[in-house]
Amino acid sequence: MTTKAKYDKLLSLAAILLVAGCAQVPPSNITRDRFEYGETLAESAKRQTLINIVRLRYADTTLFMDVTSVINSYSMAGKLSGGVVFRPSNPEGKDILLGGEGAWSNTPTVTYAPLGGDKYTRSLLRPVAPVSIFQMLQAGWPADLLFRTSVRSVNNISNRRLGGSDADPRFDEMLKALDRVMQSQAVGIRVEESKGGDGSVMVIRSGDTREVERDLTWLRDLWQIDPGTTEINVSYGGVQRNGKEIAVLTRSMLEIMLAIALDIDVPAAHIEQKRVLRGAQGDDTPRLVRIRSGPVAPADAFAAVPFKDQWFWIDDTDVISKMRFSFLMILFSLAEAGTSITAPVVTVPSR
Repeated sequence: MTTKAKYDKLLSLAAILLVAGCAQVPPSNITRDRFEYGETLAESAKRQTLINIVRLRYADTTLFMDVTSVINSYSMAGKLSGGVVFRPSNPEGKDILLGGEGAWSNTPTVTYAPLGGDKYTRSLLRPVAPVSIFQMLQAGWPADLLFRTSVRSVNNISNRRLGGSDADPRFDEMLKALDRVMQSQAVGIRVEESKGGDGSVMVIRSGDTREVERDLTWLRDLWQIDPGTTEINVSYGGVQRNGKEIAVLTRSMLEIMLAIALDIDVPAAHIEQKRVLRGAQGDDTPRLVRIRSGPVAPADAFAAVPFKDQWFWIDDTDVISKMRFSFLMILFSLAEAGTSITAPVVTVPSR
């Protein structure tokens, strides 16, 4: 290779190194990182919740690890050096020496913190605030999902209890009637914050059909509301104090998780060996969330975790279980926000 050819080639290399040294991390990395980290965090949150539910069925210790921060730092650097060396043995010849180096680093930092102390109490042990349930009811969430999952009783009308005892038949009818009046927009709910942290839930219009009016009348009678009462206080508790109040007894997150845990399809051998808490068993048993088990990992699952010698999962085709499990994740978010128990007010049209 001639001296000129060497010189031209080295100049080309120098240009490449200089461009690399001036390069920046492309903005497209933001989209990629945000999606991939978000997907991973969402999947890990589902699996963490599922494994803790399984642990509860096995009377094992639960542990939640919060991801408090995710920081991803990129850096790119380059350096170019060069020189000319003359060889004494060949005065007319010379070598051009050109060197370069570059560095690229990607240093993600993830911070974890175990859930404990006041946050543990607030997130898992404190009952869900009734006002949160009514806010979500107004936002369009079905009463069947909200009440069946997170409410123990309304004016002493009981939901299905932990351990599998059936719900009061009136509880199911109440949810159907409440869903119908909400879907007809006969009931509008507004939550207003006050100095004491109370909220108010108010009906802004009456029913426009006989069927809706019949549902409203039936609900008022079921809740033993005084005739002519248009505003109904909603309080946390199991006993109604007067005819102007609805007493809503809600579950804590730990109760909701335990209720789901008792519905898990665990191996019969584990029941016989008394490894698990006794709960629902059999395909015809009604469940909040259907969690299956087996010796091998499922091919297609919404969420799956290994525990002991088994795999536990929620089928990706089980839409009801997926929806209720996702609702559980939303309740976690509400609980972690520190929402306190408040007393909304319901207003229904008088007869």
